Amino acid sequence: MKVSRHIEELEKANTNDEGDEKIVNAIKQCLEDDSCLPLIKEEIKLKIQCKRVISGEEELKVESRRPVKYLLTEEEVFKRNRRKDQNRRSAVRTRTRQKARIVELEKEVNSLEDDQRSLHQTIDTLKTELQMLDGMLQIHKCSNVKPNSACRPARSLLPTRNKLVIV
Repeated sequence: MKVSRHIEELEKANTNDEGDEKIVNAIKQCLEDDSCLPLIKEEIKLKIQCKRVISGEEELKVESRRPVKYLLTEEEVFKRNRRKDQNRRSAVRTRTRQKARIVELEKEVNSLEDDQRSLHQTIDTLKTELQMLDGMLQIHKCSNVKPNSACRPARSLLPTRNKLVIV
């Protein structure tokens, strides 16, 4: 690989320049991690240092520290596992309650839809009955009126079981 040859040449040159050494290390890290992020970070650090030097400010000393991983004690592991278990059980209870609530709401919706259907049927029946009774009332009112009066068209309405029929 061409990059590895260039790295070897830079190492053989054995320059005392700290920037070159950091770049070489960043390139090695890139090859190991299969990522160009370490090289980009190093390049940005060098650009910032160059700008500071050019503007007359002193160089920043940047130390990269890796986070320290602490080992948990047996008691801490026990508490963590107990908390995880409680959390799992709580999640199961919550999901169960949610499912039960959904089933309950679906039953309520179905019941309300059935009630609505029956109420619409009652409304239709009552409207039909109202029309029939209104027609009968008109016929009754007009039966005692003279033939040339305004009730003449109402006589042609005859009530049937559910609807009025115009004769």
